[in-house]
Amino acid sequence: MNSTTTGDVPLSARIPYARPPGPPPMGNNPFALLNYARIFREDPIGFVGGRFETYGDMYSTTFRGVPLYVTRHPDHIHETLVTRGQSFQKPETGFGARQLRRFLGTGLVTSNGDFWRRQRRMINPAFNRRRIEAFGDTMVEKAAAAMLPWRPGEVREIGHDMMSITLAIVAKTLFDADTSAEQGRVARALDAFRNSSGAATILPDWVPLPSIRRTKQALRDVDEIVYGLIDERRKETDEALAARGDLLSALLLATEDGASPSASGARMTRKELRDELLTLFLAGHETTSQALTWTFYLLSQHPEIEAEVQEELDRVLGGRLATAADDLPLVDRVLQESMRLYPPVTTVARVATEDTEVGGWFIPKGADMICWVYHAHHDPRWWPDPQRFDPQRFRPERLATIPDGAFTPFGAGQRQCIGKHFSLMEARLILATILQRYRLRLVPGHRVERHVAVTMSPRYGMKMAVYPQRH
Repeated sequence: MNSTTTGDVPLSARIPYARPPGPPPMGNNPFALLNYARIFREDPIGFVGGRFETYGDMYSTTFRGVPLYVTRHPDHIHETLVTRGQSFQKPETGFGARQLRRFLGTGLVTSNGDFWRRQRRMINPAFNRRRIEAFGDTMVEKAAAAMLPWRPGEVREIGHDMMSITLAIVAKTLFDADTSAEQGRVARALDAFRNSSGAATILPDWVPLPSIRRTKQALRDVDEIVYGLIDERRKETDEALAARGDLLSALLLATEDGASPSASGARMTRKELRDELLTLFLAGHETTSQALTWTFYLLSQHPEIEAEVQEELDRVLGGRLATAADDLPLVDRVLQESMRLYPPVTTVARVATEDTEVGGWFIPKGADMICWVYHAHHDPRWWPDPQRFDPQRFRPERLATIPDGAFTPFGAGQRQCIGKHFSLMEARLILATILQRYRLRLVPGHRVERHVAVTMSPRYGMKMAVYPQRH
């Protein structure tokens, strides 16, 4: 029976059309939209947080004629993503979705329905645990190589360093390629992707804003790089592709029915490959590097916790490099707490595909639902003293008391990030490899402020001095 009906009585007939309280509607006036984009972009967390304080855990409004529901409550988030997940899909139009589709096309992050299920079924084998763990040595190797030019006491932009490391890792594991020669174009594309919000999200493509022009150039650059890699690889035989072991080769061999590479099952088109590869390349690379940048900042502010991490590394590794098989529970908890405080992705958006309800409120078909991950992560009802950096929150016995939906850095339900295991392993191995050799300390006086766009990054970068570890 459909979850939104009781017998033959539709949900809309059972529940009056009552909406949570909220601010006045936002129409289509372009000047009003620009002003809204400016105010929202200055501090989206504070802007939405103020509305939660005024209206409660869920508020509603109308944005450009579409009902909009915004929530921070874990139960609402879990209901939207998991228990009523079949009643929602990823946005395809409207606020934010258009800009994501500019970059990612119809990859796993942006597609829906039968097409999404087909793509997920084809891509899943490429992300099996054994294949991902085989990339562990590459992750450690790239992290170690990145530290070779570091000098004691040197001040570095750690955000850029983390970007370079994760870029090298994703280039090798995804494409079996060295893209260092294209790093400038890739960096500009990542910057455009990271900042693709605000006015460029709301206004049409023909508006001559510099941000829109930069976005179009970034798209041309990444298309040239990715399509070039795809076209070169498609010249290889199935046997040569199978021997490579990278994700591009696995996707080239993937068939719709899961048949062996030698069978005649339908494979991805050139455009489908491009969309999936760019999704994995941009989204995965960006979120891991931001998580690491914030983690090094937090450890620099809490040397007593960093010392505990160092003790674990010395005890478990005994001076050797880390591997995917190593059990480093404190390192894992540090990363989890970092992603609680600074989730790389601050919101999860959905659109109701049928009349449904969340938290007892009626949600009509076509309504937008925004789940604020950041505010759920910082709610003192679930996380006492929520601004404090405390990795021990993630000990199993304490985590068991946290409600479902209160910690969702990778989303939840059937649309949970396919690269979750890859990202967590990558972050763990990079963090362990760097901390074995260096302590990182924030430069005195450097201003640290969050900047929220597609991901959360430090607005002014993260300048840190590097010092050899004392063993």
